[in-house]
Amino acid sequence: MLHFRLLFVALFLSATALSAQDFRVQAGAFFEPVPMSYFEDKGVRNVMLSTDQMGMNRYFVGSYHTREEAEKVQQQLVDKGFPFAAIIDMEVQRLLCGANCPYFKGSGPIYMQPDRKTQQNSVYFDPGKISLNDEATTLLNRIAGEMKQSATARLNILGHSDGSGNAESNVELATMRSRQVRNYLIGKGVKADRMYIKVFGESKPIAPNKDEFTGEELKDNQAWNRRVELMMVEEGMATPMADIK
Repeated sequence: MLHFRLLFVALFLSATALSAQDFRVQAGAFFEPVPMSYFEDKGVRNVMLSTDQMGMNRYFVGSYHTREEAEKVQQQLVDKGFPFAAIIDMEVQRLLCGANCPYFKGSGPIYMQPDRKTQQNSVYFDPGKISLNDEATTLLNRIAGEMKQSATARLNILGHSDGSGNAESNVELATMRSRQVRNYLIGKGVKADRMYIKVFGESKPIAPNKDEFTGEELKDNQAWNRRVELMMVEEGMATPMADIK
């Protein structure tokens, strides 16, 4: 019986070693967040931001099965101008500091939530819904008032969704939400020809919908992505977008 148990444990650990992705490559860590263009301008894309318990903003590029894979990416980052790129051995971090590890909160990384102040012109929706809540109508009443005060202003209505469901249904849902916003504003006296809708669906999240490393859905983040952004522009300052009827 003991031999059987030892064999089972050995097989389990072997399978875990083959499936686990225990190495991450950190491109940089900053107390103040930096825009993703900081990395994209140097040819580094698909960067994931994680903010730890100490408020440090850590920027990761992928998760890897072996140190050799991680070392290749680390060298590529160094060559692209990130001299402090570091390999993070997640298993070592677990052993050294457990729950207090700066790379973990429970079993997964801590993701930075968008600052609500920067999203003050966005309408948010419940999962799968298109109805407007009291907070949304308060915002739209203000937007309607501002539109009436400026005869030349145009309003871009940008529809987004979270990553739940398939991409096609999310585009449809984001479209219905955008139309709901436009129809409300029409009801408040804003002319339809001053508003333009563009729909992105799930393609432009402002926070990760899922944990990149575990695949777990991040419900709080998804709430930020179920939004319709409202962007007022004065005529001549921006080219109107193609409208969706």
